[in-house]
Amino acid sequence: MQSRPTVIIPLRVVALTLVLFGIAAGQESLPNTWARLEQATINGERWDIPIGYSPFSKRFIVLGGRTSWGKYKLPRPYDVLSLDLKEGKWANDFPEGKDWGPGFGDCTAPAWKDENFHFLDREGNVRPNWTVYGTFALGRNYDYDPDTKCFYFFTAGRTFRYDPISRIWADLQPATNPETAVGGTLLWSSICYHHAERKFVLFGGGNVQTERGDPGTWTYSPAKNEWSQLDIAVQPPQRANSQLAYDVEHQKIVLFGGDQLDQLLADTWVLDLAAKTWSQISAIRSPSPRAGHVLAWLPKAKKILLLGGYTYTSATGYVERLYQPLPLESWLFDITTKQWQLLSRFEKETSPESTAPTPLAAAVSDDDRVVVLSKGTWITRIDASRPDAAGTEMFGVSPGTTLRRSGPHDPQWFLGEVPAANPDEVASRLAALPVNQFVRHKTPKLPRPNMDWGSAILAPELDRIVRYSGGHSAYSGTAPQVYDIKTDRYSLPFAPEYPLEYVYSNDQVRGEWSFRGNPWMTGHTYKSTGYDPNLRSLVFAPHEYTYFFDPIAGKWSRSPEKNPYRADFYNVTVCATPAGAVVWAERRQGGDGLWRLDATTRAWRELPLTGDKLPQKSPDQHGLAFDSKRNRLLFFSNADKKKGSVLEYDMKSGTARWLDVAGSSHATVPSRETVYLPEHDIVLLAARTRIGERSLWLAYDCTKNAWRGLDLAGDDPIGKGTSAGAFHNSVGMMYDPNRKLVWFVDQNSHVFSLNLDLSKAVDVPLE
Repeated sequence: MQSRPTVIIPLRVVALTLVLFGIAAGQESLPNTWARLEQATINGERWDIPIGYSPFSKRFIVLGGRTSWGKYKLPRPYDVLSLDLKEGKWANDFPEGKDWGPGFGDCTAPAWKDENFHFLDREGNVRPNWTVYGTFALGRNYDYDPDTKCFYFFTAGRTFRYDPISRIWADLQPATNPETAVGGTLLWSSICYHHAERKFVLFGGGNVQTERGDPGTWTYSPAKNEWSQLDIAVQPPQRANSQLAYDVEHQKIVLFGGDQLDQLLADTWVLDLAAKTWSQISAIRSPSPRAGHVLAWLPKAKKILLLGGYTYTSATGYVERLYQPLPLESWLFDITTKQWQLLSRFEKETSPESTAPTPLAAAVSDDDRVVVLSKGTWITRIDASRPDAAGTEMFGVSPGTTLRRSGPHDPQWFLGEVPAANPDEVASRLAALPVNQFVRHKTPKLPRPNMDWGSAILAPELDRIVRYSGGHSAYSGTAPQVYDIKTDRYSLPFAPEYPLEYVYSNDQVRGEWSFRGNPWMTGHTYKSTGYDPNLRSLVFAPHEYTYFFDPIAGKWSRSPEKNPYRADFYNVTVCATPAGAVVWAERRQGGDGLWRLDATTRAWRELPLTGDKLPQKSPDQHGLAFDSKRNRLLFFSNADKKKGSVLEYDMKSGTARWLDVAGSSHATVPSRETVYLPEHDIVLLAARTRIGERSLWLAYDCTKNAWRGLDLAGDDPIGKGTSAGAFHNSVGMMYDPNRKLVWFVDQNSHVFSLNLDLSKAVDVPLE
């Protein structure tokens, strides 16, 4: 948990805290009112926290929670904690016989040996590793089994349990599970125990290799230690972060809302496990679209409780939050009447806050008390006898309502409040471009946020520039940006999906595609996007599969087979050739190779490669261009010991050899962006070198096998960039054979043109 700011607690909340602990004996606590337990703090960073209630021990239990590798080394309590209501504190639930510190407070439990998910700490104790780095999400993928009196978990492809009585973890290792059966790394799903059938039900989540991108409906039998997929014809639409809840009275499972990654839902579904049927419920009013909410059974009220949840923002700044907590509400669902009713809408200052986009950490006791972890520990007792009819009407929505982001996240935004496109005016402006000067176009409605750390492609047959760039702390959506050269207008083909906690994060989703079959943005895209003239599509090649984006149809499609090379968004490099796109990558068994795309099969076929070894690769430091006059590939690398030199690959013979290029000592620059200009027989690099006080653009002269420096003026697309203005890691450069122009796009989607005329350029030979 993050450290909380100092908060002034109203007197009525303090009094209520005493009442809930039974300190004011004989008094009944106020229902539906939150108390913050001031002594129940949990030191140390912790998120994605599993919390449950054990009816056997009558205690709320924290069962772990994610933290970073570095933060786990700092003072902190044990992973497993139980709430001692008499003391008003979280107690360390150490394994039997382990002297790892005091009963309350910081402990000395051993850490794990690395940041991978496994079950042995440094001393060999069986405990799940909560310091996992990379693609991992627990969410609501755990629940309590009253028959075995254990909590069961499913995450990272592992099924495991915790026995709160013996305080023992066990890795159950069933023969198969929903993740291994369908492929991928399952994220954002939920499991729920079905008491009557004595099975857990799993539904929701994504990032797996099914046609829907979700696993469907599965069951797990603790008795048999066996997962089974249910063959159900009609299932709820895909969704993430939507908890399942079991109605004990009616022996059915309820599902509400969720995040489809491009829209939030407000639909209600009921699963009859005995009949193996999902049914959608049409209530008069329902809670507003949301995800990350709590859905739980109230044993005394005998109704389903919904609590909290998050909604979207439409922010577009750098490292913005695309999610925000909803005002905290409690809702009740009655499966008999099939209706939702608002119970309470809480003031922000006197209630816990929902988390976003991770699910709210909460648990319900057998007497309808609720404990929530949110900047502290909060507790309330639910009284379901007085629903708010007026509030239900005011804050509820029609069932099936959805919520999407607006602004640059919405394709319609690009069409509104802009002057009508004038292709004739654009054509005249391009024809009149000055020579040897960069000109920035005054394009209305630029995409946002920024598109850092990637390139762009130009489809000359379509007069379109397509950019799929970003990741990490920049744009993380699934929709490329499309620029129409003829109209000087951008468009967005569809509302992008965003992968929840991997938006603006320090990592990327290790997986393939979304619910709608669109590829995830990698950590960055660098030069892993290219163009195939036969398919007239952008090629996105850093994953296990290759994806193709058709700028006219506005749709992605995927290769039928896995790529023959190793997935690597840092170094996979794509280059267009008339016979098909070529990829430069590392073979799965090691060593660099070259493959060309077969447009008929949409599969990569390896090219013969003899002669010299291909250059060393490093993000932004290497590039690839096709010399159409000589039918050869030209390799550039500032990461190789031969930096400044050029390697050629003859497409006919399959032979690679280094060229001893004149002026190579001046060409030790990042060389990601390279384009061949046939009318000048040069390769232009989007990088500069310094000769004295002059900053010159670099060009490789194919005829003379020499480097040249070009002094170009105008609206500099590199700007400050990096390396003292020599290179910009977020600029894409392309050649337009229709107009004999060089095009650039920068990190903020500004578009530049260059009308290069070498006969009039200030040309400095580099000796």
